[in-house]
Formats: sequence, structure tokens, C-alpha cells
Amino acid sequence: MHYLDESHILLFLVQVLVLLGTARTLSVFCEALKIPAIAGEILAGIVLGPTLLGRISPSLQSWIFPLDQTQSTMLETVSWLGVFFLLLSSGFHVDVRQALRSGRSAMFIGIVGVLVPIAIGYPIFSTLDASYWGDQATAISFALFLSVAASITAISVVARVLGDLKISKTPQASLALSACAINDIFGWFLFTVVMSLVTAHAMSAAELASTALGIVGFVFLSFAVGAKVLSAALKRVKATSLTQPAAAQTLIVSAGLLCGAITQWLGIHAILGFFIAGTMAGSAKDVSDELRNSVSDTLHAIFVPLFFATLGLKIDFLVGLELWPTVVFCSVAILGKFIGAWLGSKLGKESSQMSVLIGLIFIPGGAMEIVVATLALELQLIGQTIFVAIVFAALASSIIAGPLIGIQTRRMGIHKNAGQQTALELP
Repeated sequence: MHYLDESHILLFLVQVLVLLGTARTLSVFCEALKIPAIAGEILAGIVLGPTLLGRISPSLQSWIFPLDQTQSTMLETVSWLGVFFLLLSSGFHVDVRQALRSGRSAMFIGIVGVLVPIAIGYPIFSTLDASYWGDQATAISFALFLSVAASITAISVVARVLGDLKISKTPQASLALSACAINDIFGWFLFTVVMSLVTAHAMSAAELASTALGIVGFVFLSFAVGAKVLSAALKRVKATSLTQPAAAQTLIVSAGLLCGAITQWLGIHAILGFFIAGTMAGSAKDVSDELRNSVSDTLHAIFVPLFFATLGLKIDFLVGLELWPTVVFCSVAILGKFIGAWLGSKLGKESSQMSVLIGLIFIPGGAMEIVVATLALELQLIGQTIFVAIVFAALASSIIAGPLIGIQTRRMGIHKNAGQQTALELP
């Protein structure tokens, strides 16, 4: 039986054309204003969705984006590819070997930077009214999810900011990126634990234990030998007559698909597998920065903008936006991460100025907070009001992070020498 006909395909092409064209255009305008491109991509969905176009011209909005299940499924499938590839490319910034070699400070910053926002957030989020919960949420799972979501730092945003400031190769930036890598690994692990707890009611104790052991084993194996296996496979691919770098790009994407399938089979969402595959590529010696950048640029040119743009098609942001939960989540997410990273830096014996810089570097939630919010919405852990609050916090924290980090680095005495790497002079 065929579920697709010519009209479905035609409308799908129109949807992708409109979404991608609007998202890329608005992201260029945002970047020109020193605002992260993700803001323009999400704004595209808001403009084309029920928030704006649905109010101005409901008939046009429903014609381009009808509620037909087949049509919606086609677009949602492409959107999920955007989520998966976003996690894959985010993992490129995580060098597990460098993070483990970075010493006590990075470990303290990365781990404490996750635990403090959770400790601050859980009692605060527990006080939010049950009307903000999703249909499948409990008091514990709701507050625990929001606490973990508020603790995750967007390492891709951090890497972009440090690169724009020309300090990405300094020892201090290396420490910050290593700490962010540990934060991401630890934070995503905790998030998968929360997701497991949400679905645990459908599992027996033996199944839950088996899932936990399976995912821990897979993560350990991936970090222990994954980068080496990927490097060896890349050497074999380069030795063939296949066109480069296309063949190498296919290998990296295939690693993401394989790891995603494994984690989904183990009972944990496929996003963790894609992130793990990205960290393997980020840690592999034979995967050059040029290759990683070429894969990331391709994915961010097509699939990632479609994911963020489709978010606005699902939610009416004017209906979902409420001041109090938005202020609460923004405060916990921004201040909690700053305090956690600052405290971790102090425990790692870093200077006061460096501790402030690390705290500011940990502020942006960016795409990572939006991804976990999307998954929570799918799992019915949160309602649309909390989803909008998380999206707002993710964008706000990413926008303010760059200027604040720039101010602090100037206070610490960054000197830009033409043709040379910048250096930080600590007080």
C-alpha cells in the first residue's frame, strides 16, 4: 500500500524550500547583528507557524503546513535527522583524551558545574505549579529534568565565542573547553538516566538493570577504543579510490548512525549515540579539523536549520510564553551554571579572575538546552509553557555570553599580536 502520492511530495518540497530559505535568511541577519544563527532559525518557525503566519493568514499557514498525518510525518522525519546530526557535530568539539589529560581543574569545573545547577534548581523547580507539567510527568521527574536541562552547557557556542575572540589556542581556553567537554559528557549521561527513569514504569527491574549496564558498557567501550577504531577505518577509506573528502564524511555520518542505532536498541535515545560518535571523531588523531568542519558545515547548512525552524510550527509562542516560569528557568540556568563553574574553578585552585571567566564561559545553553527540551516535550514531561521558557533561556544565555566573556578577557589583559596566537595574562 502506498501512503505517498505526488501531492505529498510536491508539498514536502515546498515546505522544505520555505523553511530552509527563511531560516537561512534570518540566521544571516542575526549573525550580522552578532546574534547566534540559531535565533534566526527558530524565528523562521515562529514567523511561519501559528505564532505569526497562523494569526495573519490562517488559511495560507494551514495550506503550507496542513495537519495531515502523512505530510507531518515526512517533515518531522527530516527534523529528527537535524537533531541527530546536531548532536553528532556538537561531539566534534569534545576531545575525551584532552579532557582526561587536563587535570584536576577541568574535572572539578566540569562535574561541579553540572551538580551545582541541579542542586540549586531542583528545590526551586519543585515549587512550580503542576499545571506546567507534561501529561507523563511526576513531581520528581519534572523537577529533575528541569534541573539537568539547566546544567547543560553548549560547547559549540563556547568554541565559537573563544574562536571569535582569537583565544581558542591559549592554555586557559583549552582548560575551558576540556571542562565543557566533561560537563557535556556528564550532563548528557545524567539526562539519559532521567529519560530512563521516565520510561522505567514500563520496564522490570531486570530490564532496567540490563539497560543501565548496556549503556555504561557501550559508553566506556566507545571512549576507550572508539576513536582508535574510527581512525583505523578512516585510514582504510583514504587508501581506497573513493572520492575524498566525501568518503570520509560518509564514514563519520555512518558512525553516528551506527552508534545511534545501538543506543536506541539498548533502550536509550539515539541522540546519545550520535553524540558519542561525535566525540569519537573529536578525539580521533586521523580526523582533521578540516574534515570535521566540512561535515559540520554541511549538516548545519541543511538539516540543523530545518530542525530549529520546525520547532516554531509546533508551538504558539505567544500562548506558551509566561513571565514567571521563564524568569525562574533563566535565572537558574544562567546563574546556576555560572556559580557551579566558578566554584569548580576555585576548588581547582584557579585565580579569582580565571574563575569568573570560566563561570561566564559556562553560561550559554544554546542548542543543547533546546534539544533536551524537545525530547522532554516528546516524552510529555513538560508542557509548552516550560518548553518556551527553556528556548528563551537558551537563546538569551547564548546572546549575552559573548559580550560578557569579551569584557572579562579584556579585564584580564588579552593582547592581540598580528600573526601570532593571543595570550592571557592572569593577575
